[in-house]
Amino acid sequence: MQSTVAILGAGLMGTSIAAAHLRCGFSVLFYDSVDSVLHTVSQRVAEELRIQHQPFNKSLLEWTQNIESVHYCPIIIETITEKLKAKQKLYQKLQETAKGQTPYLFSNTSTISISSLAEGLAPDWRKQFCGVHFFHPVRQRSLIEIIAGKETVPETITYAQRHAYQIEKQPIIVGDGAGFLVNRILNPYLTSALTLLAEGVALDRIEHLAMKFGMKMGPFRIMDEIGLDVVFHAGWVLFKAFPDRVPYSPLLLKLVESGWLGRKTGRGFMLYPNTVSWEGVGVTNPELPVIISDSNISDDEIIQRLFVPMYKEAVCCYNDGIISNLTDADFASVHALGFPLEKEGIASWGMKNNW
Repeated sequence: MQSTVAILGAGLMGTSIAAAHLRCGFSVLFYDSVDSVLHTVSQRVAEELRIQHQPFNKSLLEWTQNIESVHYCPIIIETITEKLKAKQKLYQKLQETAKGQTPYLFSNTSTISISSLAEGLAPDWRKQFCGVHFFHPVRQRSLIEIIAGKETVPETITYAQRHAYQIEKQPIIVGDGAGFLVNRILNPYLTSALTLLAEGVALDRIEHLAMKFGMKMGPFRIMDEIGLDVVFHAGWVLFKAFPDRVPYSPLLLKLVESGWLGRKTGRGFMLYPNTVSWEGVGVTNPELPVIISDSNISDDEIIQRLFVPMYKEAVCCYNDGIISNLTDADFASVHALGFPLEKEGIASWGMKNNW
């Protein structure tokens, strides 16, 4: 039997990460400040394991609203909303209740710099703090990004790598910075799709061509599954870091303000009769505030506009020192983003086509 892992945040990502641990023999302790969320967590974890055809041992799952309870766990994984101040406030609460213990604290942040997140931590906590970024859907994506902050010690990264292997994931170590590697190369795929939609290209056509290219999922389905609010907040972080190449999407903001957040609300770019994450495809939302007028754009142009910016961003990640070689971008695009394996990854595809 493995040890107990504490997960802070019992939302969609926390539930999926918990299931990944439970299926490998870990016990899980959930902490969340919202009582109603905790009351449904057992049901949601059971559903996630059912989808994977895995048994659910209820005795391995506990939950609490008392943050002091998490301190007997050697590993704490934070999975709350993608907002710097909210995460730092939670870390402060952790430190105040720790009574001398210093756990390994892993953040599942998808875009926020680890060094920035660590600014409010005490020196001993900073040493044992790093990014451990899982990907949607956790049950299908084998990759985990591991990110060191400025004061993270090597032993913490080694510990995080070992833990990734224990839950049957493939860790990749990437440099710190907004979006790290995977979300920096994912973002152009999503923003290009939003731009094409705003220009009048039909959503169904964009989804079809992305899938025909070989992607496991089209860009709008990905956004709906992640949650449009999460996509918006992550995009805002990237926009602030790279305003010259991350466009702003009024359409995405309009959907978020309308409460159309994707799969979890049953309505986003598509409509979903089943709100269980990644279960079944949706149909295009007929109330999307867009006008279709795409008769003059070719399929090849759409493909190029979706994927060439991904390749160029992978090169930027290499030039920025986020990765030490473009092979890492290939590996990450296939195992985290569902890029077609037969094309050998986004960097290899881009270079072979001389983009």
